[in-house]
Amino acid sequence: MGKKSRKQAAQGPSKGTQTRHLIVDRALNIAAQEGLGVLSIGRLANELKMSKSGLFLHFGSKSNLESAVVERAALYFYDYVIAPIEEKGLQGIERAWALCDSWLDFLEQRILPGGYFFTGAYFQCAGQSGAIPRQIRQAVRDWVDALGQALSQARRRDEVRGGVDIVQAAVELNCVLIGAQWSQLMAYTDHKSARLTILAHLRDIASEEIPAHVFESVEAWQAYLKNRAD
Repeated sequence: MGKKSRKQAAQGPSKGTQTRHLIVDRALNIAAQEGLGVLSIGRLANELKMSKSGLFLHFGSKSNLESAVVERAALYFYDYVIAPIEEKGLQGIERAWALCDSWLDFLEQRILPGGYFFTGAYFQCAGQSGAIPRQIRQAVRDWVDALGQALSQARRRDEVRGGVDIVQAAVELNCVLIGAQWSQLMAYTDHKSARLTILAHLRDIASEEIPAHVFESVEAWQAYLKNRAD
């Protein structure tokens, strides 16, 4: 790295990079509430008090802007939901539970307007061709794969029965989470029932190594995990 680049790094992001971040964050806020399809260069320019040509220079096309929005939404989700679990090194069935619990917390804390950005984006674009739909499908697939990997790991640790269809189990857990998002959008914001449903699913696939009664409540489950760690 040369002297100029070291100086730039010390000063932080350039003005152009900061402006780009500002545009993407505003666009994500709009898309999270109203859908990716409503984004327009004109609206963003008006809301950010910029010229259309000035804003256009940062992305070159609406498609590039949409791609940046999807990428930012995935980054927010990863940083809040998955990264903390990676840092804690959680394994197996505890990891599967933590992923679901963190997902629900993401909704409850309203990290993004509307909750989980990729629900609406996926329904809107799943059947379409093109780079943006592929990007959205991949983000959703990565999440369901994360659940499946945790359950596969749990089976290797003898925490999940051998005959369980891991892919189906991961999809079912994701369905519970999507239902919880619908409840939030309908103003039923208490996700206690969603967490109990997740525990019920985990109980149904768990091996005899884990006592069935620990799945009866969140408190019982958390106490089991704590005692197991001690």
